[in-house]
Amino acid sequence: MDRAHRPHDRCITEGSGDPRRTLISGAHAVTERRHLPVSVALGSVGLTAPDWLVLAGTLAELPIERVWVWDHLIGRGDPATPVLEALTLAAAALATYPTLNVGTLVLDVTKRHPALVAKSVATIASIAPGRFMLGLGAGGDAAEHAALKIPFGPVDARIAILADTVAVCRSMLEGDASPRPNPPVPILVAGDHPASIALAARSADAWVAPVATFDAGVAAVRERAAQAQRRTPHCYVLQELKRSESLAASPFGLDPAGYLANLRERGADAAIVTLRSRADLTDFAALMEHLR
Repeated sequence: MDRAHRPHDRCITEGSGDPRRTLISGAHAVTERRHLPVSVALGSVGLTAPDWLVLAGTLAELPIERVWVWDHLIGRGDPATPVLEALTLAAAALATYPTLNVGTLVLDVTKRHPALVAKSVATIASIAPGRFMLGLGAGGDAAEHAALKIPFGPVDARIAILADTVAVCRSMLEGDASPRPNPPVPILVAGDHPASIALAARSADAWVAPVATFDAGVAAVRERAAQAQRRTPHCYVLQELKRSESLAASPFGLDPAGYLANLRERGADAAIVTLRSRADLTDFAALMEHLR
């Protein structure tokens, strides 16, 4: 890992020949002895940028793997509600907090040209070497696309764009283009669609799916990776919160140790917990203290 990381984040995975794999799993080694590694998806809708960065700074002091940034360009309801752009926010957080790891959960590839994504990521990686993970997905918000007048094609077409974006990002980030990230930037692919799973298994360093579809998905990822003669991508499981649900009332909030143990038994390598409010962050900090 990068030397700026916290001591509990520094480790090289035994037997790993892929530096991207080391960047992902190396952050887990010490924490993993106690419980499944935890990271946080911090909502980017309804907060100003200064407020979001303050919350990210609080998270930077906690024993988490990384902060994940949502990708939305507009909100729903009141047009005055702030909506923060993911890559800009990630760059700001990484520049502000030298011990924080950040990732996108996930960039909607149907809204961005892949070459622009790759160049933005290369720039971010030059600001914070070894601390950024590029999460990509095929998009799932038809209403947002309609409001922005961006075509929202059928799922197969969107996953084809996702595959192209992964390929372009790999080529530009690991080819001759400068700046060339060193160490390489890990790529995460999201989704429980069979085509997304197949793409993650053959081309990605990590994969994520919600709790509800994780079990079937992780089995398929392993099978597909074996067929491709690749190591299984690092598997994240996402606990989402309903709009009216608090972290305290979620499965993680009610029994964090038991919840994480169950996810590990189901094949997860790490858990992502969603926070929607300052109250959620306060509760999360207390829960993580109990897990120490």
